[in-house]
Amino acid sequence: MTIAASIKTAQHAHQRLIELVQRYLAGDALKLLARLTLAGVFWRSLLTKVQTVGVFPYTEMINDFAVQRAYLRLPEFPLSLKASTLALFETEYALPLLPIEVAAWMATLAEFSLPILLVLGVMTRLSALALLGMTVVIQIFVYPDAWWSTHALWVVMTAFVAGSGPGRLSVDHWAGRYFAR
Repeated sequence: MTIAASIKTAQHAHQRLIELVQRYLAGDALKLLARLTLAGVFWRSLLTKVQTVGVFPYTEMINDFAVQRAYLRLPEFPLSLKASTLALFETEYALPLLPIEVAAWMATLAEFSLPILLVLGVMTRLSALALLGMTVVIQIFVYPDAWWSTHALWVVMTAFVAGSGPGRLSVDHWAGRYFAR
């Protein structure tokens, strides 16, 4: 095989790989993955702020001690803030102009509702923009040194979801098709 033929074969393989990636990853699957990942980040933050209930409990032995765990944790209803959440908003998360309880509840309710909307693909662009705003506030007022370690990734995900929309695997898409009739 000549060098020219080898290069031609490599170009063809490269083109085929690009076509496969575009077909299976660049479209709706990537948009869904971005929505789920972004929702997961903020949902996990919610679970640190409120009382939770374990679903599918199990017992794990750690150093001969039985520790109760759960495969899934969900917020306990009605939502109630942990005392540690208010303490964090009083010290580490202190925001200018907002009372502690108002800021804590705003963040908690956003972290509760916006991930649910993202997973379902309801008001997706607006939800992503709200999380982008929240990320900017966290970056400026709470953790200004966390840009490269965390917030840059959140900004890219929120911008991607807000800019590209939810994709066909969303309520937004199906509602748009239904109401466009």
